Amino acid sequence: MQLAFLKKIRVVVSLIFFIVTVFVFVDFTGLVASRLIKALLYLQFIPSFLKFIYVLSITAAGFLFILILTIFFGRVYCSTICPLGTLLDVFTWISGKLRIRKRFKFTKPQNRIRYMILGALILIFCFSSVFLVNLLDPYSLAGKIFSNLFRPLFYLGNNLLSRILQLFDSYAVYSVPVKVFSWPPVLFSFSFLALIIFLAVYKGRWYCNTLCPVGTLLGIFSRFSIFKIRMDENACTSCGLCAIACKAGCIDVKRKKVDFSRCIACYDCFKSCPEDGIGYGYGVKKNNPTDLSRRSFFKTTLLGTTAILSAKTVFGEKKEPQGISAIPVTPPGSVSIWHFTSKCTSCHLCVSACPTKVLQPTFMEYGWSGMFQPKMEYHAEFCNFECVKCSEVCPTGAILPITKEQKATLQIGISKFIKNICIVVTKHTVCGACSEHCPTKAVEMVPYLGNLTIPKVDEKICVGCGACEYACPTKPDKAIYVEANSYHRKALKPKKKIEDKKKAIKPTDDFPF
Repeated sequence: MQLAFLKKIRVVVSLIFFIVTVFVFVDFTGLVASRLIKALLYLQFIPSFLKFIYVLSITAAGFLFILILTIFFGRVYCSTICPLGTLLDVFTWISGKLRIRKRFKFTKPQNRIRYMILGALILIFCFSSVFLVNLLDPYSLAGKIFSNLFRPLFYLGNNLLSRILQLFDSYAVYSVPVKVFSWPPVLFSFSFLALIIFLAVYKGRWYCNTLCPVGTLLGIFSRFSIFKIRMDENACTSCGLCAIACKAGCIDVKRKKVDFSRCIACYDCFKSCPEDGIGYGYGVKKNNPTDLSRRSFFKTTLLGTTAILSAKTVFGEKKEPQGISAIPVTPPGSVSIWHFTSKCTSCHLCVSACPTKVLQPTFMEYGWSGMFQPKMEYHAEFCNFECVKCSEVCPTGAILPITKEQKATLQIGISKFIKNICIVVTKHTVCGACSEHCPTKAVEMVPYLGNLTIPKVDEKICVGCGACEYACPTKPDKAIYVEANSYHRKALKPKKKIEDKKKAIKPTDDFPF
């Protein structure tokens, strides 16, 4: 009971991280500064690791800080920083209050499953595929839930409040549109949320200690932690209260041992022990219940080898795309489709941060390995010419930081005009919506028949923002669309055009009108 204060500290810190992280995903006002977002995401393990691989800078080495923290104190990342872990704890707490939670108990570690998943993830990642990362990274999974489920609910609540306030002539809260264009990511997020609720109620942190690759990796390091939880064999009465409170199922009362590789540092056991039979300190006897047997090790290695041999078949080789719909348009700063798909973990933070919501999650447009990664959906919206928000918040380096000046000439795609479906041709009516919305004036109206004009694209100055495609009124197919550049290029600066050729007015001239 003397160390029960550690739980209070852990709960406060974890809630701060959790609330701020959720708000970052649901905020539509831009209240949270990009610097704060970067500082928050600096400590997310897999995103930090992926970014460090590309930039090789200490500014992206948050994962090293987590490893050092783990070597000292164990898996505190899992109990305080990981948003998915805190979400699990929230549901566990709610189930306890509703009295539907079953008592926890010591369970044997599922070492074969744990290390096979971790080994497969590492080996498949060597082939520049983040398929398993997209499906198992706790931060990315939490991001999908916050972006695809919590954010629409937050918007609906905001809009309801806005309507109520308008009844009293108050416009302090403004209404925002709720845009959901891709249902597969929503269904996946909902299904996974239902799964973790079930696990939180009946299995506690089973996901963290069996399926989560970050938990498995940190568990390996935590076995050598300097400070550990230990059981005092003399003071312990084997009452089992600590095992009932342990949501990780890692306290073996019979042997009076703690499997510290699975301990998530929640400190619930300190509060539950009436005899102070659980301590926390330096110099603990070695306890390696998670050592892999030779058979398990060879099976893990065999799985990894199989993954290597089949990687090209399962995930497909990177080939130069052919045809109009070969590849989706990737956001500015993503360099190329290969750079983007090999580093994006589908956390959907860029989707939440995008002001116009042109960034939308996909399903299979990038193939199996790029499931749920976002693309530029120009049928829904367009990319604001001066916005670089997605490049400021991306935690993995899939979208690199760019300035507004760089974006002005960054060509992510090129507009293509299909003459035979343009309403000027099919209905002989005046349009020009694409040209009016083009920020660089890459789309120019040229004479067609009589007084009619049709679009002409100057591909050298087109940046692929999609304003023309979004504005085009033809349905279901657009008469003008953006064809993706597999590698982003540099466009020319648009030339200044003088519409009315008039002589410059001299200061000595009379007033011109």
